[in-house]
Amino acid sequence: MSQPTTSGQAEPEFKITSILVPLIAIISGIFMVILDTTAMNVALSKLVVDFKTDLPTIQWTVTGYMLATAAVIPLAGWLSDRFGAKNVFLTSVVLFTIASVLCATPNSAEWLIVFRILQGLGGGFVMPVAMAYVFRLSPPNKIGQVMGMLGVPILLAPAIGPILSGWLVEYHSWHWIFLINLPVGIFSFIFGLWKLPAVARKKVAGFDLPGMILGPIAFASLSYGITQGAEAGLPVKRCGASSLELSL
Repeated sequence: MSQPTTSGQAEPEFKITSILVPLIAIISGIFMVILDTTAMNVALSKLVVDFKTDLPTIQWTVTGYMLATAAVIPLAGWLSDRFGAKNVFLTSVVLFTIASVLCATPNSAEWLIVFRILQGLGGGFVMPVAMAYVFRLSPPNKIGQVMGMLGVPILLAPAIGPILSGWLVEYHSWHWIFLINLPVGIFSFIFGLWKLPAVARKKVAGFDLPGMILGPIAFASLSYGITQGAEAGLPVKRCGASSLELSL
C-alpha cells in the first residue's frame, strides 16, 4: 500500500503544458541544427558554380560541419556540469546563429568551409544538452511522452531541409539557407533565456587539457574514417556489378 505524503495531499499530477515553453526553446534549437545538416546537400552544385571550384572541395562544407559536430559531443557533458546546462545550451545556440550569418557572407569556398566548421562546433552541443534537459524537466514516468515531442523536429527537419533548400536555391539564393537560421536562433535564445530552468552545477574532475584536445580529434577522426570507408567501398561494388553483367 502506498504511504500518504507528510502534508496529507497527493503529489500534483504532471502536465505537459507545465514545461511546454522550455520545450519550445529546446525543440526550435534542435530543429535549426538538424535542418541545416540536410539542407546543405542540395546547394552543393550551385556553390560549385558560384565559387568556381570543384565538387570535392565544396563537399568539405558538409564534411567539415559533420566532423565539427561529432568532435564536441564528448565535451558536452563535462561543460554542462562545469558551467551549467542552460549556459552551454544558450551559448551553443548563439554560436550557431552567428556562424549561420557568417556562412551567408563569404566570397570563397575556403571561408565558407571555415564558417561551416564554426557552425558545427555550435550545433554539436545542442542535441546532447537538449536530451539532458528533457530528463531534468520531466518525471521518470513521463520521459517517453516528452521524448516523443522532442522526436518531432528530429524526424521532420531532415524531410523539410532538402525541400526548403531546393526552393531557396532555385528561386532565391543559397545565402538564404543560412539566413533563415537567424530568426529561429533568436527565438530559441530568447525563449531559453526566459524559461529554461537553471540547472545546478556539479563538481567535476579537473581540467584534462590533453584529453580535451585529443578526445575531439579522435572522435572526429573516427567519424571521418567511417565516412570515407563507406565512400571507398562504392567503386568496388560498381566493378563487381559490371563484372557480373559482363559474365551474363
